[in-house]
Amino acid sequence: THEFLTALEVLPTLAAVAGAKLPAGVTFDGHDMLPVLRGDAPSPRREMFWDWPDGYQAARVDTLKWVAYTPRSKRGEVAAKEELYDLAADPGEKQNLAASQPAKLAAIKARFARWQAEMEAAEPRGPFRNY
Repeated sequence: THEFLTALEVLPTLAAVAGAKLPAGVTFDGHDMLPVLRGDAPSPRREMFWDWPDGYQAARVDTLKWVAYTPRSKRGEVAAKEELYDLAADPGEKQNLAASQPAKLAAIKARFARWQAEMEAAEPRGPFRNY
């Protein structure tokens, strides 16, 4: 499928197949993907976020993909690099739009910042501190 699905959909999908109920009061990041795989419905997933504080941050919002690399240099300075792609128009990620589309870049970074705040407010996360 070309639908937006992730590994987060595995648990809710397996629970649905087994007829198991997910615990009440717990927010799950995924959804049952069987209707999508059967072609009965589009994926409800529209965004996904990643945050590795000493490596990179990334977001996928609709067809946009943003990645900010923060690799450590040999001297300890942080060298930042940002990439922005429109996966619908450029699935091979050949044209970095970060410089030519500043409004889209700012919008996806703002959504990423809101997600970070949502994660901090969603404590406890147990051992999963790096999202």
